Amino acid sequence: MIVEFIGCTGAGKTTLIEHVQRRLTKTTPVTTSVGLVGLQNVTNPTVQNLIQEMVGFPFFLGALYHYREFIRHTIQLFLRNSGFSIRTINNLRSLERKMAMYEIMRRYCRDRLVLVDEGPMLAAHMFVFTGASYTSDEIDKFTTLLPLPDLVVYVRASVDTLIKRTLQRADAPREIKKKNFAQTERYAKRAVALFDQLVEAENIRCRLLIAESLDFAGQGYSKVVEEITQSILNHNLLPHQHVK
Repeated sequence: MIVEFIGCTGAGKTTLIEHVQRRLTKTTPVTTSVGLVGLQNVTNPTVQNLIQEMVGFPFFLGALYHYREFIRHTIQLFLRNSGFSIRTINNLRSLERKMAMYEIMRRYCRDRLVLVDEGPMLAAHMFVFTGASYTSDEIDKFTTLLPLPDLVVYVRASVDTLIKRTLQRADAPREIKKKNFAQTERYAKRAVALFDQLVEAENIRCRLLIAESLDFAGQGYSKVVEEITQSILNHNLLPHQHVK
């Protein structure tokens, strides 16, 4: 069973996964996409990414034909307003990494529960910084071709919260100049609009859980973690179920 956590940078995906994993460990075999390839103790994200890319590359090549339409469509949308640059290379590496890890999970984790921080759905994040406008048909095609997990947890936060957390991050997106409020605000608004549009797709709605306005220090956070944990264990969600 694959559970993919999606949302904007700063929404709290990684922190939420850590808490949910601790709860799930008490009752069921569970790992993360990072733990799946033995990187749970590697704290440097650049090193993590490089190892995943190298380990996953043969799996990416093996699955390339099967997912060719999704990969082609995603790259076409991304390249519309993006010339060849370091950013282009990094985004293509990110897409390869996501697809490779998905293929590894699909092949070898049928008897385990996997919590995914960066899966195929998060490839949509590539579109946020292109400056291009995308039609409903283009986004619908993306979601139609998308290799889907069993469950999707959309970690959603307000634009103000995303701005605050992104400005505080040591590893903010490369496309955002450090501590640039105006650029961060544009990113947050565009990212929220994109992810809100993605989760309206019918094939995603039927497997969707939305975690709203998470405050890591708030008393309600443990309740949110527990509700998500139980929803995963029950695997019996209604469309657009919310936890707050």
